[in-house]
Amino acid sequence: METNIKKLDVDLSKIPDNIASPIMDLLQDKNYRKRVTARKKLVSMGKMVLPEMVFLLASKNNSLRKEAAKVIELIADKKSIPVFIKLLDDTDSSVRWIGAEGLIRIGRDSIIPLLKFIRDKKSSYFQKQGAHHVFTSLFDTKEKNELKQLLNSLAGHHELSETSVLEASKALKTCFIKE
Repeated sequence: METNIKKLDVDLSKIPDNIASPIMDLLQDKNYRKRVTARKKLVSMGKMVLPEMVFLLASKNNSLRKEAAKVIELIADKKSIPVFIKLLDDTDSSVRWIGAEGLIRIGRDSIIPLLKFIRDKKSSYFQKQGAHHVFTSLFDTKEKNELKQLLNSLAGHHELSETSVLEASKALKTCFIKE
């Protein structure tokens, strides 16, 4: 347990014991079974643990961020969409992947917020790659054909992929937000 305390760079003192205890077990690098059991326990608690899991995403410990992101993904609450979008730019590639998979798990409700994010923010390379993965998973065949330029720009097929902002705006107007 000593090694776990050294790895923990977030303060769990204000977190209820029934949540803090499995969080400590998430740090069990050498005990896969204990880690998975802790993850399942947190997921079974449902939405009530989401604030604590989001809090853990501030950790510099990649393993802890990955486990917290996985719990959030498995709970798949629509209110977590902004969290998943932010995870698309995490320093750890496995956390970025979980962010994209979380948006996919939530489903088509993720499309408009992600398009608005691409349209309104200066997206990083990783966020664009993640958005490409999400959209290719969630768009139907017709949408993939209609929005091929958006998908290409997100995949980096256009110089500096600067057209993704314009393409996201067009996608919102033509396919998803009917005024």
